[in-house]
Amino acid sequence: MPSRLRLAVISSAALALALALALTGCRSADLSPSDAPSPDGAVRVVEPAAPDAGVEPDAFVPPVDEPSVRIDSPSDGAVFVQDEIVEGDWAARVTFSVSASDVARVDVWADDDFLLGDVVDGALTYWFRGEGLRRIAAIGYDAAGVELARDEITLTVEPPGDTSCHAMLDALGVDWEAAGPTRGIADPVRVQPVINGVAFRYVSRSEPTAMLMDCELAIRLSRLTEVILPYGIDELIHIGIYNYRCIGGGDPDSGTCTPSQHAYARAIDIHAFGLAGTGDTYSTETDWVITRRADECPIDATGDKDRILKEIACTMWAEGIFQIVLTPNYNAAHRNHFHVDLSEGSMYLGQGVS
Repeated sequence: MPSRLRLAVISSAALALALALALTGCRSADLSPSDAPSPDGAVRVVEPAAPDAGVEPDAFVPPVDEPSVRIDSPSDGAVFVQDEIVEGDWAARVTFSVSASDVARVDVWADDDFLLGDVVDGALTYWFRGEGLRRIAAIGYDAAGVELARDEITLTVEPPGDTSCHAMLDALGVDWEAAGPTRGIADPVRVQPVINGVAFRYVSRSEPTAMLMDCELAIRLSRLTEVILPYGIDELIHIGIYNYRCIGGGDPDSGTCTPSQHAYARAIDIHAFGLAGTGDTYSTETDWVITRRADECPIDATGDKDRILKEIACTMWAEGIFQIVLTPNYNAAHRNHFHVDLSEGSMYLGQGVS
C-alpha cells in the first residue's frame, strides 16, 4: 500500500477512536499504551484486572437509629378547661400520647421540675389542678437514667366558667336540688340518697331517703364514697345530718352554747357500712374495738372488721375529707358512730380515750 494511503487509513482510525472517546466521556490520557491504535488501525480492548483473591468489597452498613421522643398529642399550645373534680378540687384531665424509639423509659415533666409520671403503653393521663401556662417535656432515658432525647410543648389550663358549689355537684354527678331557706344552713340542698353508687340510709329506716345538707357536705360525702368503695362497701348507715342544736344540747340562738356543725348541716354521724351483696356490715358499735387514747394513725386493730373501720377513719382524716373525725374511742357519746364535720380552721382526729 502506498505510504500516503497507509497514513490516511491510520489517521482515519485515530480520528474515529478520538471521537468515540469524546462521546463516552473518556480522556485519551486515560488510555493505557495497550489501548492505543495499532499500526494497522485496529484497537485492542484490555479487560480490567480481577480483584485480588480474598479481598471483599466494602459491606453495606445500615444506618444507626437515633433515640427519639415525640409528643403526638396534645398539640403545642392546646388549651384545657378544668371540668372535673379530683379530691375536692377542679381539675383538667390531659392525656399525653407519646411515641419513642431506642430509649428505656419516658417520663413526662411539667415546668422542668414536677414529674407527672411515666409513659406506659405510649400514654399518660394527668389531672391539672393548677391554672395557667404549663411547659411540658417528654424525656427519654437509657437504662442508667441518662437523658437521650426529649420533646417539648406548652399547654394552658383554664378555670371553669362556674366554680360554685352547685356546679361542682353537677361535675361530680350528684343528684341534687336546691332546698328552701333553712335555719342555720348557708347553702341548703336536698341530695338523693345514692352518691357514686353508695346508698345513704338513716339507721332506723329500711330504705335510703333524700338528705338535707349544706352543699359543701355533699361534696365531701362524694369524696368519702371513693374511700369506702374499694372495700366492697355500697351502703352507708347514718344517725343524722341536720339538727339545729348546740354541742351537747341547747339552742344555738341562746348565745350560751357552742353550735354543733349539725346545726349548719355540715356534719354527719356514721353508724355502719354495708357490704355489697352480702347483707353484712362494718359496725362502729359492734365491730370497733376500743383502744387507749392515741390521737394518731394507724390505730391498733383487732380483726379485719375493726381494722377496716380504723383504716376508714384514718383515711377520712389524713386526706382532709373532714376537718373533725371523732371515733368510738373518743368518749361514751360516740361509742356507736363516727362524728365527722367541716369545722373551719380545724384538723383534729379525736380517736382515743383517756
